[in-house]
Amino acid sequence: MSLSSNTRSFRLRLVLQTMLVAGLLVTAFGTAAWWYAGLVLERGMDDRITAPAQRVWSRIDPRTTDEEFKSIADLVFGPSPTQNATAVLLVKEHQQGKTLFATPNAPKDLEEQFRAQFPTSEEIRQAPPDNSPGRPPQGAHKSHPPAQFDADFGEILGLPPDFGPRGPSGPPTGQELPFRPQMPMVREPGIFTASSGGIDWRFAAFSSPEYTLFIGLSLTDYYAELHRMAGWFTGMGVLALALAGLGAWWTSKRAMRPLERVVTTAQRLNASDLAERIPLQRDDDHEFAQLIDVLNGMMERLQASFQQAARFTADASHELKTPLAVMLATLDDAVRHATPGSAEHDRFISLFEEANRLKNITQSLLLLSQADAGRLPTNSVTYDLSADLSRLIEDAEILCEQAGLTLEHQIQPGTTVHADRSLLRQVFQNLLSNAIKYNRSEGRVVLQLAHQDTQAVFTITNTGPAILAENQPRLFERFFRGDKAHTRKTDGFGLGLNIAIELARANDAEVRLLSSRSDETVFEVRMNRIDA
Repeated sequence: MSLSSNTRSFRLRLVLQTMLVAGLLVTAFGTAAWWYAGLVLERGMDDRITAPAQRVWSRIDPRTTDEEFKSIADLVFGPSPTQNATAVLLVKEHQQGKTLFATPNAPKDLEEQFRAQFPTSEEIRQAPPDNSPGRPPQGAHKSHPPAQFDADFGEILGLPPDFGPRGPSGPPTGQELPFRPQMPMVREPGIFTASSGGIDWRFAAFSSPEYTLFIGLSLTDYYAELHRMAGWFTGMGVLALALAGLGAWWTSKRAMRPLERVVTTAQRLNASDLAERIPLQRDDDHEFAQLIDVLNGMMERLQASFQQAARFTADASHELKTPLAVMLATLDDAVRHATPGSAEHDRFISLFEEANRLKNITQSLLLLSQADAGRLPTNSVTYDLSADLSRLIEDAEILCEQAGLTLEHQIQPGTTVHADRSLLRQVFQNLLSNAIKYNRSEGRVVLQLAHQDTQAVFTITNTGPAILAENQPRLFERFFRGDKAHTRKTDGFGLGLNIAIELARANDAEVRLLSSRSDETVFEVRMNRIDA
């Protein structure tokens, strides 16, 4: 029984299914981790924006004039801030929307987004009152500690390197921020994202009743970090899938070892050797061990049943030999003593033929039962097959002449084989008998013996009708005949080809139907040559 065309590998399917499940899990986990990492980076960026912005916020108040505010801004960001592509600072006035201060790289096309962050009139009215005292006297700010300066953010904003204190305890540089009472904040700082010139910016908006301070960072580094993390997660996901596939392949290979033993043992089983058992190993899993135990039990029951059937067939055939011999002897004597042409004579001849037919069936069954049990007696010798076939040709000439057929033969000389001469001769005789019986009137039979590499190939061809395609697979079955009615028009009982294949197998030979088409059917016998 051959494998169907849609047969799939269990190991391959297990590996693919494992990789599919692992891929879904890795993708879900990687996506969630990437999203959470992006959220953490975004929060970190917001902190980088709001912390220094609040320090600036603490140094301006509503009483600051434009000139004073510019002085403070110059002190915070330097009188000539350098161009910086990653940080932006703007201060915008609410009523007229004019820009009081902006770093050189501040985007010019985000006015609508900036105005959208201005506080509403209602929010300004609800702002807490400014309870700060009047402007402190000149120089009063020097009695207060200078504002702490964020050096990292100053570097991002492009501040002068000598801006701010020289150290945690160093003397002031003369550029400390003037002290101002903190002005009220209208609402919580607003965080928003805007795009300008192909660059995305993250802004924080701090609003007082008069001013809104915008400070932002470019998202270029943020996106680059996200892309690096995505590449890292993708690489690790591919590696995880590869490891999952290799692990599934190794696991399936280890799990399939018991099934491989089952297949190997089943391939060695045949009707003559049912004593084979599937070996059970100590490290086999419980499920496979149970399967092997069940299969071994099944084979043990099959062996017992088959041996019982073979013994029954052999015993029955053996027991029938004696009564059949007595019947044939009695019928032969009756035929010789009956008056030729009389009804008794014809009746005795018919009974003699039927008894002789029963004898042949009994002998064939006995031979097959011995082959099934592996007890077929063989006496293999080395002999010249070409010379032995000359006797078969002599018999074939007589039988073909009686049937009105033409015999052709082409025997290559010097073909030496090692086999049981009598059994192999019976194989050829059975094939010859079939070729003569299933031939057309005035047809022909062709016998050929040729060499092919290290083998001797015997073919027998007859010109009978083609064997139906649906009958060809069952041609060597026992008691199978092409004529479903099993009439006596063609003598036979459906055991000749089965006997031929069993006797050939006992001699390490192979019998098969080579081809069958209209007006030509070819059988072939292959065996090893000694002379090769």
